[in-house]
Amino acid sequence: MIALADCAVVVSNAKEAARWWEEKVGFAVHTVGNGTHAVMVAPPGDRFVLHLCEGIDTVQPGNSGIAFVTDDIEGMVANMLAAGVRFAEPLRKETWGGVAKFEDPDGNVFWILGAPTAFIRAQTTLRAPPAANARKRAGPRKPSPRLRRARA
Repeated sequence: MIALADCAVVVSNAKEAARWWEEKVGFAVHTVGNGTHAVMVAPPGDRFVLHLCEGIDTVQPGNSGIAFVTDDIEGMVANMLAAGVRFAEPLRKETWGGVAKFEDPDGNVFWILGAPTAFIRAQTTLRAPPAANARKRAGPRKPSPRLRRARA
């Protein structure tokens, strides 16, 4: 079995970055290894997390390519502005909703997309189709006859 686990974001200080996400954006903070190995943030209750990686690479500010979706983009942007979040691109309304781009303290840029609630709910239940050769790569379902005899 394989599943998408997280998305790494290089930061200068993982604990400070986590505090920023919690205070400015309202995300929940998760840690692995008693907080010494991995520091992660995510919208409360979400399965997918951002892994805040400190010291594994040089921070390279710019577009992360990571987007969040909300059914209240105007409210979210207003709350983030009030919390002091810097926006690389202000809210731009579109016929389908809206888009804005904000920066974390290290200059990583993230997208916020506004869309109707029904669209967001439908998207969160979608799953990628199985690969045509998934069964082949996964190997046989039953142990070989030799392995079955060895277990007996």
